[in-house]
Amino acid sequence: MIHSRLLSLVVCLCGFFTVGAQQLPLDSCIRKGTLPNGLTYYVRYNNQTPGQADFYIAQRVGSILEQPQQRGLAHFLEHMAFNGTTHFPDGNGGERSVRGWCEKNGIKFGADLNAYTSIDQTVYNISNAPVSKAGVADTCLLILRDWAGNLLLKGDEIDQERGVIREEWRTRRSRFATTRMMEEAMPVIYAGSKYADCLPIGNIEVVDTFHHEALRDYYRMWYRPDLQGIIVVGDVNVDEVVNKIKNLFGDEKVPTGAPKREYYTVPDNKDMIVYTKADSEQPTLNFALYMKRDADPRGQRATRESYVEGYKSRLAMFILRQRLARLSNEAQPKVMSCACRDNGFYVTNEKDAFSLNVGLMPDNPKAGIDAAIEVVEKARRYGFTQAEVEHAKIQFTVSVEHDLDNKDKTPNAKYAKAIVNSFCAEEPCMNIVDKAALEAELSASVTLDDVNKAMKSIATDANQVCIVFGPTMYDGKPYTMPSGNQFKQWVEEAQRKVYANDNDNQEVSTTFMTKLPKKGKIISKRQVANGYVEYLLSNGIKVSARKSGIEPNRLIINMFRLGGRSLYPDSDAATLQFLGPVVRESGAADFDFLTLEKKRRGKALRVVPYIDSEEEGVKGVCVASDFKTWLQVAYLYLTQPRKDNNIFQNILAKQESMLRNRNANPNVTYNDTLRYAVYGKSLRTAPMTVSRLKEVNLDRMYDIYKERFSDLSGMNLIVTGDIREDDFENLICQYVASLPAKKRSNETHKPGKYDLDVRRGQLTKVFHADMKTPSALTDVLYTADIPYTADNDLKLDVLTQIMRGVYTEKVREEKGGTYGVSVKGQFWKYPTDGCLMNINFRCDPEKFADLLPIIDEQLERMASEGPTEEQLNTVKEYERKNYDRAVLTNGWWEYVRYHELRDGIDFEKDYLKKVDSLTPIDIRDFCKRLIAAKNRIQVTMK
Repeated sequence: MIHSRLLSLVVCLCGFFTVGAQQLPLDSCIRKGTLPNGLTYYVRYNNQTPGQADFYIAQRVGSILEQPQQRGLAHFLEHMAFNGTTHFPDGNGGERSVRGWCEKNGIKFGADLNAYTSIDQTVYNISNAPVSKAGVADTCLLILRDWAGNLLLKGDEIDQERGVIREEWRTRRSRFATTRMMEEAMPVIYAGSKYADCLPIGNIEVVDTFHHEALRDYYRMWYRPDLQGIIVVGDVNVDEVVNKIKNLFGDEKVPTGAPKREYYTVPDNKDMIVYTKADSEQPTLNFALYMKRDADPRGQRATRESYVEGYKSRLAMFILRQRLARLSNEAQPKVMSCACRDNGFYVTNEKDAFSLNVGLMPDNPKAGIDAAIEVVEKARRYGFTQAEVEHAKIQFTVSVEHDLDNKDKTPNAKYAKAIVNSFCAEEPCMNIVDKAALEAELSASVTLDDVNKAMKSIATDANQVCIVFGPTMYDGKPYTMPSGNQFKQWVEEAQRKVYANDNDNQEVSTTFMTKLPKKGKIISKRQVANGYVEYLLSNGIKVSARKSGIEPNRLIINMFRLGGRSLYPDSDAATLQFLGPVVRESGAADFDFLTLEKKRRGKALRVVPYIDSEEEGVKGVCVASDFKTWLQVAYLYLTQPRKDNNIFQNILAKQESMLRNRNANPNVTYNDTLRYAVYGKSLRTAPMTVSRLKEVNLDRMYDIYKERFSDLSGMNLIVTGDIREDDFENLICQYVASLPAKKRSNETHKPGKYDLDVRRGQLTKVFHADMKTPSALTDVLYTADIPYTADNDLKLDVLTQIMRGVYTEKVREEKGGTYGVSVKGQFWKYPTDGCLMNINFRCDPEKFADLLPIIDEQLERMASEGPTEEQLNTVKEYERKNYDRAVLTNGWWEYVRYHELRDGIDFEKDYLKKVDSLTPIDIRDFCKRLIAAKNRIQVTMK
């Protein structure tokens, strides 16, 4: 089945591909060229954000090219690109540095100015550059040219950066045990391949000890024009940019005797490769089964044949994921989670693999493996049904139609990343019209038999690799993971079993409501601030609607009312924690969640009922043409929630299994301690435990849900986006004005007496925890009872940005003490106005005593002296530029209306004037007010 709007595209496609022209076309809006020295450039005009553009340099160079004595240099070199170049010689953040120039022009380090190193590529980006300002585009290109071949790589800067890299290594290994286990798995699962030792972070001993010249040699060897792509996307003059690229990059040369860029293969294996590893900080038992096969050669990835096979694979995986999701419906679940994909093998795209990922129950892992493999085997042997394939095709069509609707609203970053993939991985990079035409043709031509054959070619039960990461403790006792041979035996036994064909081709009705509710009326309609129209309905519910073409055919929907969990005592705390997932998964009326998903065939929408700490309501998004269906599903959730004991037992059983080893990761204990420190100890702030699960009561859960939603008086519904005015008012009368609500005059809704409040005063909590990778993790929070206003919120935002820059310079760059310092600010309205600044960092325990004083000293200095004009102007530039982007999204306008209704604050009014009028004294005085309250909480784990 093809949507009628795509039929014309199928006609356009006829003759598009011929026997002799199988290569997919590059996006016709992209100007692509290759300089005599081998450098490739891509320039695309896009005015989605007027006056802004993205600049990328992509290198077909990654950690896979390193020799053992170079492990970590590719990633290290990426860091050094911000520590001195020919035209920007200062270190990171200096007066004449790349970062310094960028931030003066509103290009924030981290958010807009960044880079990454992977196994096969290294990519640098300057995003959202304000090219409408004179000289900005030229300077961005100059920075790319410096990155391409003009890094200074000064010895003192290299040595200083070693500390930052060490802390990045520490941070990654400290967050998740799987990072460490992954490093140890590589030599086994990639035995006989260059991939056995290739992760970008490298060898920390090499990072600590390599000679400066080794990094310079690596740079000269691999950063060269024949491996580099320059990408510019945005509101630019394409001809001018192309000419500038030719002039700037044309003199770059490939070194004599430069080595060939090799792409490495992964060997096949007849016998299953099995790797198992237990770690004391791993809380769960994670099973992954891979079935490897050859990937398309790089030169064939952007062909029609490859795309067709990929389309069949996507259909098969979509259906298989839906089938695996059914495992979550059993009252006594055999798995914690289950997913599948067909993509690159583990960390490389040079080998393809089908993967089955299962969260196993540690007390019965075999049952989970049996259940998941049974689903895969039935699909492999008996295939899918026509109804399943049609459902998948329709969902793909809806997705493509959304992209087609928004072809003129696509952000620069999306285009740029597609071009990076085209250059580095030789993936297709079509424009959306050509892609939609091809997808429409495939939707019409690909058959059930095609998809079933694809499934067999993907899930082969051969060339297999099994990886299992697990805990050392479970339920307070030592846990012995099954052996690798045991896992191998279980997998092979499950794959050899005889299974009955239980395919059911029955289609699910797409009708949600057979009887419509009694229609209500619109009592009044008036224009309010920021482009919204406010409707008062006959049941007292208010609807705020803002029609906008910013994001075609898309709506953001938010129905809310103050109240929520804060209205209920601590005795209900455990039950309230599970209310959201239980209600959502149980579904509405006679339909569980999976059935609701099937019934919305061909419709793109998400409906999420919720009861949060201070609110209750329904949130979601939908395609504008599916607004009626969204309202119907929301109506059913609000008026006919479905109680399903099997779903309830399933969620609790999985939660119980997880809780039995919840505290294996020290970060969990840390977060518990931080929550107690901030809000005090109570049942409301206490972590969930196995014993507390007994307090969770299904009947009480639905009693609370019905209490909150049986009377919807005081609800506000905000609808923002491409509103179809011809039937909007009729739909809100039919499905919103008909909701149960008792009209009450002068009734106010606000959070209840059980609302959490931040602790005042001074508190320092330092505790020890055994960690596989030693580190000190710290949060410092300053709070104050400052009125929540738009002016104060802006000052807090600006202060946090300034302090983030200060700490990056003082703690990360000068001390090499941390990978990064996070600084966040937050205001709240209830129970009384207040705000906090939260400063978080992780470091070497040996450096903690030297670094912690810097946090307080720099904040006190800010309160005493205020920021420099340059520091403030840097943030102002970013705020102006960010505002220009924000107003081009529905999300901004929904945010503005939401806070206007909830908190009585209009964040849009005179925003730029407020930014422009800010002075260093304003920020100084706000900072002084924040720390003068003498409310400081510090929590440290080391």
